[in-house]
Amino acid sequence: MSVWRPAQRMARRSIRRNLARSALIALLIGLPVAVATFSDVLYRSSDSPARDAYLALGNADAKLVVTDQVTLEGFQLSTEWEGYYFEDGVEKRDPASVDVTALLPRGTRLESDDEDGSGSGVLLGVGDGADLEEMPLQFATMPSRLQPNRLQLREGRYPKAGEVVLTDSAAAAMKVGAGDTVTDDISGVRLPVSGIVRDEQCRACDSVYAQPGQMLVPARGADGSGWEASRPTYLVDLPAGVDAGTLAMSLAEQGVLLYPRDTYLHPDRYRIWDEPALTADELRGAALTTLIVGLGLLEVILLAGAAFAVGARKQVRDMGLINAGGASPRQLRAVLLVQGATLGVIGTTGGVAVGFLVAWLGWPLWEWLNGSVLPVFRFGPEVLIAVVVGILSGVLAAVVPAIGAARQQPLDALSGRFRVTGARSRRAGLLGAAGILAGAVLALLGSAQMADDFEQYSEALAVAKQTGSYLSAPTPTVPIALVLLGAVLAIAGLVLAMPVVIGRLGRLGARLPLAGRIALRDADRHRHRTGPAASAIMLAVAGSVVAAFAIAGSERGDEAAWIPQLPPGVMQVYPTYVVGADGSTAMDEAAQRAAEALPDGRVLAATELGYPTSALRREQGSADVEQLWFDGGISCPADCVSYGASGSAAIADPALARAILGRDLSTEETAALTDGEALALMSGLVGGDGRVTAHLEGRAEADADGVVQEDDVPRLSLPARAVEPKTTYASMPAVLMSAETAERNGLVVSATNRFVTYDADATRVQVRAGLRAAGEGHRAAGSVDQPYHSDSGIALLVIGGLAGLVTLIGVAIAVALSAAEGRRELATLSAVGADPAVRRRLAGAQALVISGVGALVGVVLGTFVSYALRATFGAPSFTVPWANLAGAALGVPVLAALITAACTRSRVPMLERRA
Repeated sequence: MSVWRPAQRMARRSIRRNLARSALIALLIGLPVAVATFSDVLYRSSDSPARDAYLALGNADAKLVVTDQVTLEGFQLSTEWEGYYFEDGVEKRDPASVDVTALLPRGTRLESDDEDGSGSGVLLGVGDGADLEEMPLQFATMPSRLQPNRLQLREGRYPKAGEVVLTDSAAAAMKVGAGDTVTDDISGVRLPVSGIVRDEQCRACDSVYAQPGQMLVPARGADGSGWEASRPTYLVDLPAGVDAGTLAMSLAEQGVLLYPRDTYLHPDRYRIWDEPALTADELRGAALTTLIVGLGLLEVILLAGAAFAVGARKQVRDMGLINAGGASPRQLRAVLLVQGATLGVIGTTGGVAVGFLVAWLGWPLWEWLNGSVLPVFRFGPEVLIAVVVGILSGVLAAVVPAIGAARQQPLDALSGRFRVTGARSRRAGLLGAAGILAGAVLALLGSAQMADDFEQYSEALAVAKQTGSYLSAPTPTVPIALVLLGAVLAIAGLVLAMPVVIGRLGRLGARLPLAGRIALRDADRHRHRTGPAASAIMLAVAGSVVAAFAIAGSERGDEAAWIPQLPPGVMQVYPTYVVGADGSTAMDEAAQRAAEALPDGRVLAATELGYPTSALRREQGSADVEQLWFDGGISCPADCVSYGASGSAAIADPALARAILGRDLSTEETAALTDGEALALMSGLVGGDGRVTAHLEGRAEADADGVVQEDDVPRLSLPARAVEPKTTYASMPAVLMSAETAERNGLVVSATNRFVTYDADATRVQVRAGLRAAGEGHRAAGSVDQPYHSDSGIALLVIGGLAGLVTLIGVAIAVALSAAEGRRELATLSAVGADPAVRRRLAGAQALVISGVGALVGVVLGTFVSYALRATFGAPSFTVPWANLAGAALGVPVLAALITAACTRSRVPMLERRA
């Protein structure tokens, strides 16, 4: 008690006497806490089970779904998203024939919530059909007693039978209001709009709502006819005393699903499937997140430590008096540690309060950004962790100044002298060098372990476009861990060695102008603040450099692995909303319109192949002809993922082959087709036996229990010859064969797509005209391929901007501390006749020294770590973001110096200077 009570009194007095510096330290500590608190509130509130229950049920006790089965065999009480029941071998029924009220206890209130009852959408237009918008047609009781805030009326009234309401975003897109009429463009049905509503579950969704139990437009079902079967859904308000779990089990015997409110509030209690174990990717993500948070915390500690070190030097006479009065080193350390803890408490308390306040006051804005209502305000234990970490940050920021104060001799403290022994400086330098060396060795060791995988990945990526495969970069866990551990050791070493580096630079300024000499001397003399500030800048720049390398490498890898959909000068036409014969006719008409609108347009004959499906699949609603797909893959390193190659088949029409290959078939290829061989336009489709293989899923018949075994699925295997096109096209047929080979294997022409060729030099206006012609009538649509487009430029710019912002903050803090600590030196300069502009040049030079050292070391560190991790970025080679490197190493320091010089006062007040 004798140690801490006086320390507390002195800490409070010191904080009051130095409010500006204390506020800066508290702000540095509290800002991350505020961000963590705010983020935790938004995350917990948006991901809360209470929110899920509110959105799904409102005030209801449960949700009820009537299935098409007489009973639900194997039913288990579960959440709505995880529930299952066995369908095979169970007698079916019409769900609409079930009298739900007879199955529920007396006094139960029901409300229809059949949002997806039709499974249909509407294509709405106004007037002459311009500005068509496709949106889902949903059903809900309006107004609702159990969900009174779900659909809030903004204009007009709720709909009656035959009427609809639009969400406010849909109404804005359609430019309609209450009292207007919209038309389903496909069926021609006109729908009166009675009002405009706001959907609290999805405020940005363009939706159409009607009262339940209606058939407003003909549904576009899988078979093109009739209203799709629905499962009536209700919200249920149960009488008091009814156990929802017991009721759910009894209703399952009647083929009715019940999801009680407790399954939404406590989903973990109703898990049917075992939770998957933590994957390697999740572990790596958690480790990377921890590393980023740790480095950010270290950056805060360094900046706060620099400010605290200046404060400790301002108290050096007080510490000397305490020491002269007989205080022990432990008591001296306690004085500064309590100050750090006190500022940590103030900063974290303010940070938590600000985080909560920003979240609370901006709640409408967060709901708008989230796109749905946030009905609960939740926070988790992460806030307490942030508080503890914030207080520890204050204590850690005071550790080094406290140790230095305890070592100082009373005479030195009273006279304001600070002795730095050469042995201590050398010891710090040696420890830093050891950390840097150990980190470099571990990083290079991890990089060497990834070298083989990277080489195999690069080789596979080089032929990915010819094989039709997509690769993801290798992510070996152990080598990555070694590199990250090496990076941590190197950072620790650089933080220790940074004051030594700055000290060495101080000896190089003899030939510099006055401002440069003073700036280097000041940085050398006050390494207690310039070292941590430069280290903080180093961390920010190194992190941005690694992120820039990762984005640039990933973008380069995506570009290398990108497979275009269609060749230049080819348009694909496909049906919309119509299938079967109607769909084939719609495609023929659309393709012909597109060809007439395009220069040199020509419709290719329908040649894509399929196979007749089994009777069982046709009974289940599948089409009569199933499209034929061949698949394959290429070799890949153990830690690399290949998504394989796949493609459809077609008859080798000369015009189609010319469109894909860019040339005519050779004599040898034509002879191979005649001999019954197939031509594989993706070499990855050809197996080691020289054949291409397709699994005929639609021909598989179920066994007595209605289950299709994988071994029972028939296959089609054909001898094949690989033909290497310049580029593989994902939407074009990948296997060509003769008509005789197709007929011999039971294949028929499948009317799935049409291809239209046109002049590859067609203008954008001409291509758009062709697309509009294909989509006329909205029974079919056309598509053309777009060149690869990179979006990494904005991300790299943002990363560079964030690094620059953090650098400017660090420089501002360091220069402000320098100005506070060197006020008497500046006054002396003014007294001896120095020009007022010298102050500006000196501040700019100080900013250039601190930011330049930190930025250059950060660029070197970030580049080294990125080189060690290059195998995981996805690029086939080490991709360097030169613009980001130049901006971080040169642009940011120069900008920091210019801004600092411009914002610095040129005149300083005269002060008394003690000898």
